[in-house]
Amino acid sequence: MAKATRKRLITPRFRVSFPDVFEKRVFQGQSEESARFSCAALFEGFAVGPLKTGGTGTLIKVPESWSKQEKDYWAALIAECNRVSMDAFKKPMGELDRSVYKLPFHRGEEKEYTGYGPGIVYVTMSAKKVKPQVVHARDLNTGIGADEFYAGCYARATVTPFAFNNIGKGIALGLNSLKKLSEGERLDSVRSAADDFGADTEEFADESDAGGTEAVEDTAADFE
Repeated sequence: MAKATRKRLITPRFRVSFPDVFEKRVFQGQSEESARFSCAALFEGFAVGPLKTGGTGTLIKVPESWSKQEKDYWAALIAECNRVSMDAFKKPMGELDRSVYKLPFHRGEEKEYTGYGPGIVYVTMSAKKVKPQVVHARDLNTGIGADEFYAGCYARATVTPFAFNNIGKGIALGLNSLKKLSEGERLDSVRSAADDFGADTEEFADESDAGGTEAVEDTAADFE
């Protein structure tokens, strides 16, 4: 049996969530061998609802505000997922029963995390063997670190849709690389020191100021 051809595709712009792309993560209830690099992508502005034809899938309408390029990226991604699904399960992805198959696209209402909710379609992309390269749009040849690639910034990724049929079965998106596009409001609780102290107007007191050293010594003497 010939090995199925896998394509690398570019995603539309998305908001980053749970970027475990610098170190592998072991999810609860799983073994160390299952550790993966992963990142959730939040695609914004969708009209999401049930299929009018009575199928088991979900109607996902691409936002009119997207550029033609973004719409083309999305169409190519869905088309490849359908091709992979037809090859593996003899049905397009939209006709697969979610109670039986695991699928990559989810409605934002399924999670209560910050940044999720109505109008959001999210996917989780992952890689087991190869660490994804993370770069900035301004410099595609130099990697960036976790301080720059955070939950809430905007990015796009290259992914490879594939089918699996081992422990469970379905369609997944393999994560290849990530490109940061712009900053965004953080979705996590991490704050910088500048954010913490930005409203503090206290001036720095140089120890060379008159009385600075003596004041410290006097205070210490009070506790002798």
